[in-house]
Amino acid sequence: MGKITRKVMMIGGSITPPNIPMDWTWRQMAAEAFWNTLKNCGVAMKDIDLVACNYNDRAIADSSPGPQIADALGILPKPVVPIANACAGNGIASYVAWNAIASGRCDIVVSMGFARSDNYDAMEAMNSQGNYVDYDFMLGMTHINYGSMRDAYYRQKYQVPLEAAGQWAYQCNWYARRNPLAANYNKPMPELEDLCQDNIDAERDRQATNRGGVASAMIFVGEEIAHQFTDKPVLFDVAYAFRPPYIGNFFNYPIEEMKDYDLAELPGLMIAAKEGYQIAGITPKDVDVVQVHDLTAYEGMMAIEAIGISEIGKGKDYILSGGMSLDSKCPINTYGGGPAFGHGSAGSDFQAGLLENFWQIRGECDERQVKDARIGVNTSYGTHHSLDVIGILQKGW
Repeated sequence: MGKITRKVMMIGGSITPPNIPMDWTWRQMAAEAFWNTLKNCGVAMKDIDLVACNYNDRAIADSSPGPQIADALGILPKPVVPIANACAGNGIASYVAWNAIASGRCDIVVSMGFARSDNYDAMEAMNSQGNYVDYDFMLGMTHINYGSMRDAYYRQKYQVPLEAAGQWAYQCNWYARRNPLAANYNKPMPELEDLCQDNIDAERDRQATNRGGVASAMIFVGEEIAHQFTDKPVLFDVAYAFRPPYIGNFFNYPIEEMKDYDLAELPGLMIAAKEGYQIAGITPKDVDVVQVHDLTAYEGMMAIEAIGISEIGKGKDYILSGGMSLDSKCPINTYGGGPAFGHGSAGSDFQAGLLENFWQIRGECDERQVKDARIGVNTSYGTHHSLDVIGILQKGW
């Protein structure tokens, strides 16, 4: 890693509300988030140097999404870097933005993403053929199969009780009732006792709800010009790492940083976190608030272990001791998480957590506000944790 000579600041962003019209095209979704963000941040389109955009939409049928996205946003002839890297791809888009600014080539960059609700290929139906991937990519398993196997393996290896998963989902729902952007904002609050039951309904409620179509955008700038747009900029750093896409290689993989871990740990996220903390000049003990991508409660526990908020295998203890709540040392998923904010793939799974931490550090979260939040971490992953991303925000001046 070379010496970093220019800091990158986040000055704002926006995300579409839940349940946007089903007939919106990807162009409408992307433009809505893009232009709302520019308006909210007071940035003129002519001043944008670059857009990095992650997408998950099969309506983009040909091999040139870059100019299509640029045309939809109305920024031609400015460049767009198109990225298709599953749910966590906006982390890579933000990595592109970070490097463009830190290098000095660009001053103002938009990182964004969008994903429409897919009515003809639901997540439950995704498989090694229907999801357009190599035949043995998922060993013949759907996303749901993989998640169930991973959770069962993690639960057995570390003796995780249902009460920990129920508490995770309950706390996510508590925060979501205080976040107007959450999918469950207006829904009845579930009972903790119900979420801890060993039945299909409870299991479903402990998993992520589908947010539907969603788009979001964020603006990053060089540190010396941030004051032109806001008096509360937030310092941004990001790192990511890949893990083998083949699930069989999660065991005894011959790479030093991965060989001692298996299906119950996230070594890719550990590697990304190590780099991210080094760049940001912090340790896990410095973190005030965390948002993790949690399609299931167990996956959320795995994530907080990987980034050092709790020891490996001890996530259950952190949760059962009240570690997610506002009065803990480091509250978790104050935006509502997968179970209550909702899963939005390329449109929100990295961005929602980053935006939440941005608002937390600026003191703009009302009833879910973390007291004196100065450092926030968020994580997201893509396709069976073959990609893990960490974003780190710190209070500016």
